[in-house]
Amino acid sequence: MRTKRRSGAVGTAAALVVVLASLTTIGVTATARSAGATTTTQQQAIVAAAASENGAAYCYGGGGIHGPSGETNNSTSLDCAPPKVGFDCMSLAQYAVYQGTGIAIPGDGTLPAHVGRFIPNQGTESADVASLQPGDAVFFGGSIDSYVHSGIYAGNGKIWDTLDEYHPVELDRFADVFAAYGDVYDGAYQYWTAGSTTPPSHPSPTAHPGHGYDLVGRDGGVFVFGGGYYGSLPGLGVEVDDITGIVATATHTGYFLVGSDGGVFAFHAHFANSLPGIGVHVDDIVGIVPTRDDQGYFLVGRDGGVFSFNAPFANSLPGVGVHVDDITGIAATPDDNGYWLVGSDGSVYAFGDARFRGSAPAGAVAITATHDGGGYWVVGADGSVTAFGDAGTYGDLPGLGVGVDDIVGIVVSEDSKGYNLIGRDGGVFSFGDATNTGSLPGLGVGVDDIVGAVPT
Repeated sequence: MRTKRRSGAVGTAAALVVVLASLTTIGVTATARSAGATTTTQQQAIVAAAASENGAAYCYGGGGIHGPSGETNNSTSLDCAPPKVGFDCMSLAQYAVYQGTGIAIPGDGTLPAHVGRFIPNQGTESADVASLQPGDAVFFGGSIDSYVHSGIYAGNGKIWDTLDEYHPVELDRFADVFAAYGDVYDGAYQYWTAGSTTPPSHPSPTAHPGHGYDLVGRDGGVFVFGGGYYGSLPGLGVEVDDITGIVATATHTGYFLVGSDGGVFAFHAHFANSLPGIGVHVDDIVGIVPTRDDQGYFLVGRDGGVFSFNAPFANSLPGVGVHVDDITGIAATPDDNGYWLVGSDGSVYAFGDARFRGSAPAGAVAITATHDGGGYWVVGADGSVTAFGDAGTYGDLPGLGVGVDDIVGIVVSEDSKGYNLIGRDGGVFSFGDATNTGSLPGLGVGVDDIVGAVPT
């Protein structure tokens, strides 16, 4: 059988997420489940996503996290000639896992640290089947780093997969696939349960703040590089397309997402209400920043209006009679008694005990403060970085001669001596002592809707 060879696929450990309130005023908590626990919502969602594509055509190089697509590199395919669309084996697994958890499995053969629960080959076919749970991604025909075939375990000794142009997406017996690949089973990954292990040949380094980052898309999908996954909106079955920002808790143990309507989604974080929750109707929220005790947060709108939840209010642009419609970001002082706003023209506005240290060139998309509050960086869409106060200058994209116009955010190192710039396509550019732990283009994941990032 001819199948597409795509290297070992890994993501980050997912957790069961529980909706605590209505979708407009939502808080989420993550609860660890061990293998063998009752089937979780995420498990069911993974299997259901794969099953929903039953009969979809095999398309060599087609498909991805958002659904089926046409073939990309096999013009001789018998069942996927335009305008037909479908999946190959790996993209079906990518789609199912993403739909169930929000995790985008890379397909480039890498094994990032802290990326899910690896289930090795158990030695016999029966033992292998007994070790699996519905929703596990299974791999055959080579090694976990260079497999030939993949699928989604459905339970009862069966998997959802697509073998080649003669076999569209279908439910196959594990035993038959095992035999078809020379009795070579490479193992499985669980993306729906807490815990994180890797094969012995890939020891995981100790994770600590400053050595990774999470990216978020407009649909609330979270892409994890280096640990720190606490859930996503696709993983909850929540459908939105207006997420405008993500911010980590001060302790780096969770994060908040915010929508343009001021809806706040809290993952492993304290939910302190939202604008829809208090009956305020807007559609222009562009940023969120937490208080240092992680019990509250500030939201900011494009007009510079600031909304505080369990946080001290230090005024706003409308409050001081300044009329703009181009605010792009907010950063808070360490004591939460002040904050800076930045507009797309580079203007910086300081409130409370935030000290004004200068404005930046036009094209600003984000502002972030040093950890001691003694300075701040303003980032431009072209990847320019302007440093103020005690914020260090470590380089930028124009300085490297790199021409882009789609930078959306910045992730600062734990010691404030470096930063990663994040592009709308999930590209990551590192400066100073910032650690680069990967990017979406590097994983072969094509998106154009990343809106922000946080350090982990």
